[in-house]
Formats: sequence, C-alpha cells, structure tokens
Amino acid sequence: MRLATICVLVFTLGSKITSCGDSTCELCGYNQKLYPCWETQVGQEMYKLMIFDFIIILAVTLFVDFPRKLLVTYCASSKLIQCWGQQEFAIPDNVLGIVYGQTICWIGAFFSPLLPAIATLKFVIIFYVKELSLLYTCRPSPRQFRASNSNFFFLLVLLIGLCLAIIPLTISMARIPSSKACGPFTNFNTTWEVIPQTVSTFPSSLQTLIHGVTSEAFAVPFFMIICLVMFYFIALAGAHKRVVAQLREQLSLESRDKRYLIHQYHSLEQETGAGDSLSFSALWDFSPALFAPPGKVTLANWLATSL
Repeated sequence: MRLATICVLVFTLGSKITSCGDSTCELCGYNQKLYPCWETQVGQEMYKLMIFDFIIILAVTLFVDFPRKLLVTYCASSKLIQCWGQQEFAIPDNVLGIVYGQTICWIGAFFSPLLPAIATLKFVIIFYVKELSLLYTCRPSPRQFRASNSNFFFLLVLLIGLCLAIIPLTISMARIPSSKACGPFTNFNTTWEVIPQTVSTFPSSLQTLIHGVTSEAFAVPFFMIICLVMFYFIALAGAHKRVVAQLREQLSLESRDKRYLIHQYHSLEQETGAGDSLSFSALWDFSPALFAPPGKVTLANWLATSL
C-alpha cells in the first residue's frame, strides 16, 4: 500500500505538471502557471514525505508502543488489556517501511540533492528507536521466518521500489521540458540534453568510445551475452537444487537403512536368547555395513552385503 501511494503521488504530479490549458503552457511544454519551477516542487513533495514518515514512525513508537507496554505490564487485571496483549516486532512491516523510505530517497535525490543525507540521518535514528522498542516493548514472535523466502520477497519489493523510482525519473529527464524560471537546466529543452552536450566537449577518442559503447552494435550483443549468463546461472541453480534433493533422498534412505539394521540386530538378539552371546562375527556375517565408518553406508553397499 505504501508503494502504491508513492505511485499515485508521482502519477498525479506528472499529470498536473504536463497538463496544458492555454497557449503559454503549450509553448513551454508544461504547466508553467501552476508549477513555474516544477523540479523544486517535486523535491519539496519528496522532502515532505520523508519528514512525515519519520514523524509518524517516532510518534507510533513513543506514544503507542511504549504506553501499550506499560498498560500490559501494570494493568494485568484488566482482561481487555490482556486480550490486546504485548505487541510483536513485525519484521516484514519494518522492512517494507525501510523500502518505502528508500524509494522516496531514490525519487527525490535528483530533485533534492540533500535528501539522501536526510534519509541517512533518519534511518540511523529510526534504527536506535526500533532497537529500544524491540528490547523493551515487544515480545518474541511465535512464527519463524524462513530466511530464503523472506530474502526473496524483500529483494523483490526493493526491486519494485527501484523500478518505481527509475521510471518517473527517466520520463521527467527525457520527456518533460525543464523549468524556464529556475534550475540548472533553464537553457536546455530537457534535462537529458545536457548529457550529449557534455560528451561533445570530450576528446575525439573518448567520444568515439562512448558512442561505440552506447550504440546498437554494442548494446544488442551485450544484452544477449547477459541473457546467456543469466540463463546459465538459472540452469546451474536448478542443477544444484536437484543435487540437494537427491542428497536429501539419499540421507533419508540411509536413515531408514540404519533403523532397519538396528531392528534386525535386536531381532537377532532375541533369537539367540542373550545379548552377550551374540558374537561380533555373527553380526559381521549378518551385515558388515553396520560396522562401516560414518558416511560410508549406502543402500547399494547394504544390499550387496546383506543379499
């Protein structure tokens, strides 16, 4: 839901900035009357989101979590408060909150250069506040989180946040005209035009190298090689997964073989009538695999020795 709110905000800002209702707006390419310096206003919106998110996290931790802990601790006689209970430290919610703040930082870093420093300070303060909340107000969660599934989910959400930040930034740099009232790009139609102009000031050999790297003749083979490497690692991961499954099955078979041998050993003890009278040579004749070194017993060895 948090990432969805960012998406809605970015879409709303983009539609308002590019909406033109008069001839002056059509000439400059953006809504100059409503947003004379739209880059600054987008940075202000991201700055507001960052500060508001920081205030909300502090307020919830200080004015909800700690009082809840005090009520549960000192008002144990109230059934309603005991049903409310002590809170759990929700790892997915906290990680998604970090991804939300990181996405805001990615979007606003281009329009507000000081926003990454503010975000770093915010995350440091939130870390220590959450640490205190975890130690003094939360109880251990009864559910266990699998590290592999959790890491995949969190990385996927972080990738979604990164795409959500890159797409509007790319569109704003390449499609939306830069502000004519303020900013470092007032002399350019779009922000992207500063890159070709800067490259044109480089030496000719460096320009040739850059044009070659960014051309289709280099980009298409490079993309195909990257795809082949990715498919190779996917196939390698699948092969490793199959090997792990085979090893697990082999371990399961070996454990069943051990249980069967122990059962046969006790049966043979009962048939002889006394455990002490069962000689080592009889057991060896019955199954040498029982006395094999650890890790050497396999189903094939046991079948070969017992049949």
